[in-house]
Amino acid sequence: MLLRRKGTMRRMILLLTALLGASAFAEQPSATFSGFNDWLGSETRGVRIGADGRVRLAPALRRVAQLPEGVIWAAVPDGAGGAFFSAGTDGKLFHFTGGQMKPLGQVKGGIVFALARLGSDLIVAPTGEGKLYRVSPSGASKVFAEIDARIVWGLAVEGDAVIVAGGSEKGALLIQAREGSSRRLAELADETAFTALTSDGQGGWYLGSHGRGLVLRYNRTGDRLETLMDTPFEEVRALALVDGDLYIGADNGLTPKFSTGQLERREGYLQSDTTVTTRSAVIRLDRERVPEVLWQSAQSQVYALAAWKGQLLVGTGNRSRIFALPLGKARQADPFAVVQELGTAQATAFLPSGGDLMVVGSNPAELHLLSEAQATDGTLESRILKGAPIADWGRAYLDAETPTGTTVELQFRIGNTESPDATWTPWTPPLRSGERPALPAARFAQFRLRLASTRGGATPIVETVDVHWAHRNLPPVWEGVEVMPPGVVLMRTAPQDDIGIERIPLEVQKLIPALGYMGSEKRSFRRGGQSFTFKVNDPNGDTLQFAIRLIPEKGSPILIEKAWKEKFFSFDTLPVPDGRYRLEVTASDAPTAPFNAALTSTWRTPPFLIDHTPPVLSDLTAVPEGDGLRVRFSSKDETSLLKEAAISADGERWLQVVPEDRIFDQKDERFDVLIPRESLRGDRILVRVVDQFNNEQTAAVTVSVPKK
Repeated sequence: MLLRRKGTMRRMILLLTALLGASAFAEQPSATFSGFNDWLGSETRGVRIGADGRVRLAPALRRVAQLPEGVIWAAVPDGAGGAFFSAGTDGKLFHFTGGQMKPLGQVKGGIVFALARLGSDLIVAPTGEGKLYRVSPSGASKVFAEIDARIVWGLAVEGDAVIVAGGSEKGALLIQAREGSSRRLAELADETAFTALTSDGQGGWYLGSHGRGLVLRYNRTGDRLETLMDTPFEEVRALALVDGDLYIGADNGLTPKFSTGQLERREGYLQSDTTVTTRSAVIRLDRERVPEVLWQSAQSQVYALAAWKGQLLVGTGNRSRIFALPLGKARQADPFAVVQELGTAQATAFLPSGGDLMVVGSNPAELHLLSEAQATDGTLESRILKGAPIADWGRAYLDAETPTGTTVELQFRIGNTESPDATWTPWTPPLRSGERPALPAARFAQFRLRLASTRGGATPIVETVDVHWAHRNLPPVWEGVEVMPPGVVLMRTAPQDDIGIERIPLEVQKLIPALGYMGSEKRSFRRGGQSFTFKVNDPNGDTLQFAIRLIPEKGSPILIEKAWKEKFFSFDTLPVPDGRYRLEVTASDAPTAPFNAALTSTWRTPPFLIDHTPPVLSDLTAVPEGDGLRVRFSSKDETSLLKEAAISADGERWLQVVPEDRIFDQKDERFDVLIPRESLRGDRILVRVVDQFNNEQTAAVTVSVPKK
């Protein structure tokens, strides 16, 4: 008995499987934010994202100054807690001092990419001038030295001399300049320019180049230039020497943007994509000159490096994120993290400012102070979540650690534009983990995390956010149903011996090669055939099926198909009475939509005729008249207009003729034709008439001789 019940249950399961079929609809979408890459598309402020994906409060950051010029190209400390800057494209100089940004002056030439402080004066290298200028604290400027370089990327002070790294038409140059004089220390014709410069701590200099992305060392002993590394990048943009190890910031495609004075605006952060080539990397070259890639990115480009508080900070663009790479053994546990985001496009320079770090941002041009003290609050706005095409937004589950005195809030907002604007809803009140947001269906959504702490040093830690939603099923959208010419048949495989069985009208012969749907079906001709093509799409991308009914002008609808799968349809009209009909097609997304969410939409064609009854021929006579033959006849069709008539004496050669009024525009036409006798041989005359649906009728008559 038990075995029988088990067998019955198995048969019931098989029956349900056969009735319902395998699940064809897509799984309900969801998104999990837990790993580092999951947060890449987020907008962050005041939060730190570790390599393990944990989100916590970051070091405090505050903006202290702005400039209208857009881009700050170079920066150097003033030795008193402030800094000098070059900004804009026309050689403008600024001094940040006493918490205020003040204009200092302007030098002749193009963009100033490099600054150095010599005593209380500023050394400036404008592009294209071939000169260094000395600018006093009052803003007065004079020529310091003439140099061979047309573009200067790096300046450094060595006693009373200035070391210049740049390039000319002949290649990369390293120059030593003193008041009124200069001399070349090294040159490299194969490279465009030296783009990075830092002291090696032993009287020499480390250099980075643009072209092959070389890392080199200029040694005072023998004025020798030595290549330490050929990076797999186009350029080396930044160098930092920390405890004997050299850290290298390498990029692709950055120097040409600098040269044109057009750094890109802030961009949407790209998601990780294995097809995207690496744009930048940070490489460590240890004392044994063994290279190790510490960090690389397909989205960010490296603009600046600086050692600060036991970590190497990496200023990047075009999202102005500051990455931190721990120095020493701490790197094993947490190899990198995003510690802040400026909100500009690029983080281009780091300058010490007491215990804090001054961070330069561009697009727009801003100055920020990064503190070792932890921020008391921070926000993270997720990447935009997208419905297809709209969605019902469900619950989100938050997994977070909240020590005493700390909180994490979760909020949602929705909209129908891809970027949040004034049409989006306000943020919801804070939601509990697993609480359904009271939001209408919309195309896009976004969540926000707000981290806060009232205790110094304590921070909440967000481990995971799981978001769930369901794409709102929308009905199929019709463009129309095309009614094909009578007789054209569409099907997946060509019917055997189809073309040629019936006499194909000339106008249909011309149509057949050009007709078709998606080029996937075969076209043929069959008397009584009628075909249609469906122009319909589903907004959700669901598979469609069609219920098809024939609607007569009078009488009840006729169901032809319940679940037709193709977007074209042909049927044989011969069993259907002549008359006017419409085709009603109902599209359903049932094959791939959930059973209780399937939707339909219906389209009715304009009226079309079904006519498979040939015309009637009557009053046919053929009487000699002079040198010719007078042929008279009438023809009538009950459903459609006549379109063709012809006369023959042998059934092979046919003479096309027109009605008495010369126009085929009625169902009933009369014909009266005088034909030269030589055009017709024999005494038996054949007449053929054809209606618009290619139904034809033929009749014959013997030539009669009139009585005298």
